[in-house]
Amino acid sequence: MIAKNFIIPFFVSLIGFVLLVSMDSVIKILGDSYSVLQLLFLNALFSLIPLSYFVIKNHSFKFYKNQNYTFQITRGIVHTIGFLFVLKGVLLLPLSIVYPVLFTSPLMLLVMSHFFLSDNINLVRVMAILIGFLGVVISAEPFGSSGLSFQGVLFVFIGAFCIAITHLITRKYNHLTSSYSAAFFSMAVSSIIFYFSTKFHFEIMTLNDLFLSLLGGVFAGLGVSAIIYGSRTLPSSVFGLTSYFQIIYGVFLGWIIFSQLPSIYNYIGIIIVIFAGLLLFYFDKSKNES
Repeated sequence: MIAKNFIIPFFVSLIGFVLLVSMDSVIKILGDSYSVLQLLFLNALFSLIPLSYFVIKNHSFKFYKNQNYTFQITRGIVHTIGFLFVLKGVLLLPLSIVYPVLFTSPLMLLVMSHFFLSDNINLVRVMAILIGFLGVVISAEPFGSSGLSFQGVLFVFIGAFCIAITHLITRKYNHLTSSYSAAFFSMAVSSIIFYFSTKFHFEIMTLNDLFLSLLGGVFAGLGVSAIIYGSRTLPSSVFGLTSYFQIIYGVFLGWIIFSQLPSIYNYIGIIIVIFAGLLLFYFDKSKNES
């Protein structure tokens, strides 16, 4: 049961993941007409609108002071690389495949944390990692019957790896910044990098497409802010459960918007990935309560 004081953060966190999936869908819709770098530049730029509000609300207008900019820029560059690869994968794959592959990121973080942060990794965690990876393999249908893009799966996998590194950096140096500041500077770094990547071949957009880009960026900024609020308010085991709604909503949008019906392999893989995550979250919860 979710305690009453956690109900609002729980649903705010759910909405955050819905907004991020919606942002991915916007880029997927526009991906056939414009370069991915241009779309990512606009997405990162427009995401700064809501992020600016939340970072100022939590830290005042002087939030840019007392920042470790070496940390912020390094984290921002890794985030940008991950952002690019994930969204390139989104353009090549059904959403029902993207999110199970993306959910290898927490499993990678477990392994990285063991080697770089001296976190304990026991039999249950090893089992969760192996089960989760098996789910991703089944979901991606490695025998080729689905005609899925191997390149797309590889892109999302690289993106998930970069996301894990981003979280590792944040955990190691969390005393240097706040969650809202880290999110703001990551998107600021992304917008600068993608701007110089698109500077010489920026395609003119229709007003409708520009509005969609604005909407996608606002979705990203609001989604990240909602997830930060949820992660700071909810117990980690409860917050972890909300993240799996991303997979379910991704399947739903893939069906409604792109007419991409998951195969039986996708469903089996998704169930296995979610089971691996639940195994991990409930083991950690039981350990913390004991």
